[in-house]
Amino acid sequence: MLILKMCWVAARLAWPHLLAPWSSPLVRWRLETFGVTDASGRLLHAGDITPAVWIRFLRAHHATLRRFLRWAATL
Repeated sequence: MLILKMCWVAARLAWPHLLAPWSSPLVRWRLETFGVTDASGRLLHAGDITPAVWIRFLRAHHATLRRFLRWAATL
């Protein structure tokens, strides 16, 4: 049941950019404030977030994101 709530939270945060979450202004802003960097270590602006950066971020921080979704699902 908790996993379904976690999926619901993720969908609400990405809506209406569910199929392309990297294009969501909210997600871009959050990644920018999180301190996402490119391959050379330079901090990226929200406008520079691409699908490749998004996927690399998910791979690198999947445990942190899972903990956040678990917490958000309890609210």
